[in-house]
Amino acid sequence: MSTKTPTQVPYVAGDFHNHTTCMDGSVSVQWLLDKSVGTWGLDWFVHANHGGLAVRDCRFNDPDIGDLPGSGGPAGSPRASGDGKTHYLDQSIGQSIRGITINKIKGDAATSSGHQGMWRWQQIQEIDYPIIIERSKYYRKVIINGLEQNVPGHEHADTAVLAGQFPASGTGNANAMAQYEFLFDRSDSDTQGDTVNGVQAWPGKITTNSGTAGHGKTVAGVAWMQANYPLGAYMSPTHVERQGMFNPNGSNGYNIEHFRDLNNAGPTVAFGFDGPGHQAESSRGSYGSGAVGNGTFGGRGIYVAQIGNVWDAMLAEGRNWFYFGSSDYHSRGIFGPTDRYSTADFYPGEYERNYIPNTSSFRAQSVVDGLRSGNSFNVFGDLIGPDFTYRACVGSVCKTMGETLVVNPGDTVKVEMRVLVPGKNNSPYTFNNPILAQVGIQQPLNAPVLDHVDFIKGNITGLVAPTDPAYTLPVNAAPGTTSWNPQKAPTPISTAAALYKTFDKTNWQSVGTRRVITFTIPNVQQAFFLRARGTNLPQGVPNATDSQGNPMADNRSGTNAEKATQEIICADAACPAHLPTSASGSGQKVVDNDVRGWSSLWFYANPIFVRLATQPKLPVEVAADLAKSLATASK
Repeated sequence: MSTKTPTQVPYVAGDFHNHTTCMDGSVSVQWLLDKSVGTWGLDWFVHANHGGLAVRDCRFNDPDIGDLPGSGGPAGSPRASGDGKTHYLDQSIGQSIRGITINKIKGDAATSSGHQGMWRWQQIQEIDYPIIIERSKYYRKVIINGLEQNVPGHEHADTAVLAGQFPASGTGNANAMAQYEFLFDRSDSDTQGDTVNGVQAWPGKITTNSGTAGHGKTVAGVAWMQANYPLGAYMSPTHVERQGMFNPNGSNGYNIEHFRDLNNAGPTVAFGFDGPGHQAESSRGSYGSGAVGNGTFGGRGIYVAQIGNVWDAMLAEGRNWFYFGSSDYHSRGIFGPTDRYSTADFYPGEYERNYIPNTSSFRAQSVVDGLRSGNSFNVFGDLIGPDFTYRACVGSVCKTMGETLVVNPGDTVKVEMRVLVPGKNNSPYTFNNPILAQVGIQQPLNAPVLDHVDFIKGNITGLVAPTDPAYTLPVNAAPGTTSWNPQKAPTPISTAAALYKTFDKTNWQSVGTRRVITFTIPNVQQAFFLRARGTNLPQGVPNATDSQGNPMADNRSGTNAEKATQEIICADAACPAHLPTSASGSGQKVVDNDVRGWSSLWFYANPIFVRLATQPKLPVEVAADLAKSLATASK
């Protein structure tokens, strides 16, 4: 299929975590695709609802929105008025809706909300996929049918299996994606699955879904991907801190050993995790006090936002474990889907973007290849744009994000970054940033300026074996540490990484709308990784950044008096009415919801690895070599 991507930029933007009325979202599949790809201009998109049992018909929006006329949706025709009805799947059997006819509901009979439900594996095959393919052809953009998996033993993960979706000729299907959902989603309790001539097509389902045994099922699912679709699938744990630490008897969060297990089982399919969406919620990221770290930090979870936490510990092993962002779009909270304001979520592409490499012939495989490569970065609020360069060089040999630069002992590594600062974004607000107003900076919310870029460096000390007692601990844990609970740790207990250098207007070069950064790392004697982040917030902004520029906690906590000390007042007359008021009782509006999202912007760039020529290949190199050999063998 011919697709369109911008030819003049090295990276293209997309989103792989979002929701529709197929499960717990508020808009139809078509509406979300039209807003994300049509209105907000994403170059690629993965539709990813939860697994399990569905009762609503996602060919329709929620009743307060109304049906979409024709095929234009938000990108074309105006929306129709709502009919006041919720459309259920069992009400449309045998009817042709949008050219799709469901003749029967398959699998074990199950009900919810008084209606017979459809297992998501069937919905993926017979509703999601046809709409996705039609919209993909309409926009000439890559749109993939994925899944937000309800993960056995954990909370959620973003997944996709490409097989069958984009055939060279003829009619495609999403059977492999449906099969994965049936076999490995903990909310899918159907025992039948699809059948061929009356025979079960997908045998081997594991029925244990909780705790330690459930985690074993999840690892088996990754191994299934690795064995069957090693280049055409991925599994990315999502909002990994939200449900707290791992519960050996439940379905909560992830500890570091679980990420290690997944990466070991599927080095070319389990290669990272993604952060929280819900960036306009009052509890930013939908992270409450039960989350690891008790909330988010600059919109990211503590595993990533805190230097020396889980992400850095994974990188300190030299693993191909990369970080991505996502919208996790469900709704706009108290506002409707055509409103520009939100107390819950931003549309995919409206606020956060995942950038992966552009190619001359961009297709679905390019999305999976781009994510797997680690040559990617994610951005809030268009703080930086797609014209981005980040590389490390020795002489004429340069490597970028996700790659490994091999050097001789004593070599000097030159690091270069070139960043495009667009100077505008999609914010509906034109008043000055209230977080920056605290330090006397006047900067409209719809015209952000990059303040500084941090480079974070950590030594690579090698893989931790599953048999090692330290397998459940982060790399370089403090001496004597026998257990690990970052929920209670006020500072990282790992020295896996540290802030290496910071650049701002005083030491970078400004060339028009670009910022150019160069520096050297002399006398390299040990393997290391170097990742980057940037923000519109200077160091030492009250209740936003600490003296080193690290993001501070987004959530307020404690008594009202304590919360009042953690607030940032939104004093501009244009501050919207939906903002909450101060816990002090003063009646002043405080920075929260979408205003906080547009005020606190960050980008995160994946790491570059550097290895000595005298050392064996790093795991990230081994995984990349495996992907190359598999690609060669498949030709």
